[in-house]
Amino acid sequence: MSGIRLDGVSYVYSAGMPYEKKALDNISVEFEDGKMTGIIGHTGSGKSTLVQLLNGLLKPTSGKIYLGGTDIWAEPKKIRSVRFRVGLVMQYPEYQLFDETVRSDIAFGPRNMGLSDAEIKERVVEAARFAGLDESLLDKSPFELSGGQKRRAAIAGVMAMRPEVLVLDEPAAGLDPAGRESVLEGIRRYGRENKATVILVSHSMEDMAEYCDNIVVLSRGQLYLSGKTSDVFRHWEMLTKVGLGVPMITRVAAELRRLGVPMDDDIYTVSGAVANIAAIMAGKEGGSNA
Repeated sequence: MSGIRLDGVSYVYSAGMPYEKKALDNISVEFEDGKMTGIIGHTGSGKSTLVQLLNGLLKPTSGKIYLGGTDIWAEPKKIRSVRFRVGLVMQYPEYQLFDETVRSDIAFGPRNMGLSDAEIKERVVEAARFAGLDESLLDKSPFELSGGQKRRAAIAGVMAMRPEVLVLDEPAAGLDPAGRESVLEGIRRYGRENKATVILVSHSMEDMAEYCDNIVVLSRGQLYLSGKTSDVFRHWEMLTKVGLGVPMITRVAAELRRLGVPMDDDIYTVSGAVANIAAIMAGKEGGSNA
């Protein structure tokens, strides 16, 4: 499997025109091989531009993008092969469903890869499992599915190509809490079972905290923060300065510290807070029994 790295990448829309706009400015960041990394930033920070650069939908104005140590634009005629290795799920992918059945829609990518019928069949079933799509739905028209099922079918269509790097732009947007959890758990399983690098864009700090190993923060087209999830959310005051929220439990823990409760400064999930409070209480009980 391959990680992916940006080296001094900038992107300018309408370069050389009077209304040109620099969307990304000298971004250097590495997405760790086999890990799940979240990208956060306010609207207009460059997140969507960045994910389109990762699989070659856009070409950097300057700088390079390395996949497995190789510049993806070293041979422009081979950029199509990069798109099989770096799968991109855009926002609201269900609008891109088009085939007669869910099965054939999911099979579209693997078929374009030139795989055998047996291999395609196996990948369709596997991808549906990762996406949380019941196998009984595979022979239905995608337009008979519910909104959440359509989303899962579209995500499965990218997973079926078994990309080494899976990039998803707001994959759980608009879903109810149960749907969000199901989709994000499936994405995490895909990454773990395939040892793939997963890159997730989301406005939900709770989702980032729960599912991501690392976080990349963009602000006004520049890299603002990056690192392990616990380290990034530890700088919650810096995040709020650029218009970003943090998980509510992080704010609660900070307020408890202000009130004198010895909470750790890297609390970003409810389970982490519960464990921390339990440890504090156990310490007090131990002291009272001494």
